[in-house]
Amino acid sequence: MNAFTNFVCGVCFILGLGVGGLSALELQPGFTGEVIATELNAATAMIALDDGRIFIADQTGPIRVWQDGALLAEPALDLSARLDTYWERGLIGMALAPNFPEQPHLYILYVAKSPYTHHVVSRFRVEGNHIDPASEQVLFEGDDQATLGGRGPWAHQGGPMAFGPDGNLYIGLGEGSNSEMSQALTTLQGKILRIRPDGSIPEDNPFYETTTGKYRAIWAYGIRNPFGLTFEPETGRLWETDVGQTSFEEINLIERGGNYGWPHAEGLSDDERFVNPVHVYPPAVGRCISGGAFVPDRAPWPAAWRGQFVYADWTANWLRAMDPNDPEKQITIARGLAGAVSVQPAPDGSLLVLNRNTIWRDPKRWKADSGDLVRIRVSTAVERATQAAAPGWPPTLADTGIYRVELAKGPHAGFTEFKIAVTPWRPGTTTRNWIKLPLNGKLGMNADGEFLFPADTIMVQQHHRTSDETLWETHVFWFVGTRTARAAAYRWNDAQTDASLVSEPSYEPLPDEPSRKWLSPGPEAALDLDNAMAGFLFSINPRQLMRSGELATWHERQWCDDSVIAATDDGLAALDDEEAPIALRLRSYLDANCVVCHRPGGSAREIYDARFLAGDLLTQMIGADPKSGDLGITGAKMIVPGDPEKSILLQRLHRTDALRMPPIALSDEPAPVVSLLEAWIRSLPKEE
Repeated sequence: MNAFTNFVCGVCFILGLGVGGLSALELQPGFTGEVIATELNAATAMIALDDGRIFIADQTGPIRVWQDGALLAEPALDLSARLDTYWERGLIGMALAPNFPEQPHLYILYVAKSPYTHHVVSRFRVEGNHIDPASEQVLFEGDDQATLGGRGPWAHQGGPMAFGPDGNLYIGLGEGSNSEMSQALTTLQGKILRIRPDGSIPEDNPFYETTTGKYRAIWAYGIRNPFGLTFEPETGRLWETDVGQTSFEEINLIERGGNYGWPHAEGLSDDERFVNPVHVYPPAVGRCISGGAFVPDRAPWPAAWRGQFVYADWTANWLRAMDPNDPEKQITIARGLAGAVSVQPAPDGSLLVLNRNTIWRDPKRWKADSGDLVRIRVSTAVERATQAAAPGWPPTLADTGIYRVELAKGPHAGFTEFKIAVTPWRPGTTTRNWIKLPLNGKLGMNADGEFLFPADTIMVQQHHRTSDETLWETHVFWFVGTRTARAAAYRWNDAQTDASLVSEPSYEPLPDEPSRKWLSPGPEAALDLDNAMAGFLFSINPRQLMRSGELATWHERQWCDDSVIAATDDGLAALDDEEAPIALRLRSYLDANCVVCHRPGGSAREIYDARFLAGDLLTQMIGADPKSGDLGITGAKMIVPGDPEKSILLQRLHRTDALRMPPIALSDEPAPVVSLLEAWIRSLPKEE
């Protein structure tokens, strides 16, 4: 039995939890985990008290109490009557008074609906497992969100709060989707705030003399959407996790008066005005960094682990430890979380991870009672070491058994090579594709026009360098569900004789091509093809195979049902397919390259639906108002017939800053669609 067969049989270190929505959690050897609470509703934050209790915030208003192994039936407090809870609004942050319980106060950050929608910081009195709503003292109030602009002021609310060694309360607020607010000192959006425990503003705040009123509370700015805020016990440094747009997630050290760049910088910048993050990672690694905490300086943690910064990613569902003094030294502790929003150390030395396991509160996809609370324990035998190879994946491509003896020739004869119409754009590379169906396996199709793959289908993507046609990286997909696959990347050696498993995601320039970045993904135990944004890009569907006749060939081989052929009316066309209408080529490019974000459920929050089957997006954009800002262009529309300079779709492609699409951090060269799109817009008759 070869190594790949072992993988197919599911040989991996997996802890089956069997409770609640989290069915399997993959942990590094030496760690154990258990679900200690289930059916948590709209979880946003938690506090681990020294007496073993845990306060859990529900975005819709209640604060639940976990005590002695169970979630108490009655909430300690319910603020639902006073909250606006749409999307990211609601009950979003909590902090205990530093000398609790001697000073029995709980500080809460919420978004009130009256007299207008705004942030509120209040202090409540805690009496056992009850928090008296009548004890509320409103300490600080934010801006009227209806006046702030932005495509969706209900987004990016922030929420983290932490008391510092100086006794002051630090608060993180998001920019509410109006990115320019982050740079303005006349609004609280996109800021880290600092106030005293009584709500007053310290006179030594950095902008106390240059601003007025509540804006004197600003401590740092240029923040996008802070998800975590915590002080390092040993040094007193303030660490913040900031959710990026489409290029990078950030871990920042917050400095007094620091400008962190958003929206003019995302990730690292050479602009001296901005404070660079301590660590960044791209979408290949994760897409929504969430709260972090420091490993406590006590048993059972081994000495080498103490003081490590532990943080999670809400969408990638992993938990990592980072050396705060050497941020590139990281190790993945766990995979298979379920939308983690908070990480906290417990008094017994364990780590608590709060899973939300649903989207924010929109009317379509939000799920009630979907979250859970996980406790992760460490053995004293665990030593901080090099990240172990991903369980179940062979160390080299040769060991998988799916390639020929001469590996450079591709997979063995059981695989069939095929071509697609529009390969997703990855600057500096070209791609070849192979498929191997299981015996008697057939492809189906869902309502979205995507293939449904039989279990044990194997697909191979082989990426080559355009500059010299050398093999660069091979991606292997082994299907365990109709739209779910185990996936791994293998990087080829310089001799082109074999490829080694990429055990951890990386983001780096292609060799000798510093302007061309490559997102190299780490192994995935259950890659959701409908939510894979970067790294593993999977654009294999019936419409990709239609125009070339490939789909008809697959049908003749009985690889797909008659229904697949019948339901595929038209196919995608490459940009250089001069036999196809220009509009078809443009729509095809958008379908293959933009759908990962611009679709129902995508990270662009359904601003536009770029799916080919959703209709003619280009026609819909003609004369349409921009939904994400007009870039300061007078008379701008998404597409202005005959006027490329006023057409936001084209101008976003032309940008060289954080507002560019695709993100400038992924490549600083123009997308190949730009010239054709500009010519098409010019060809449209101008409106009289």
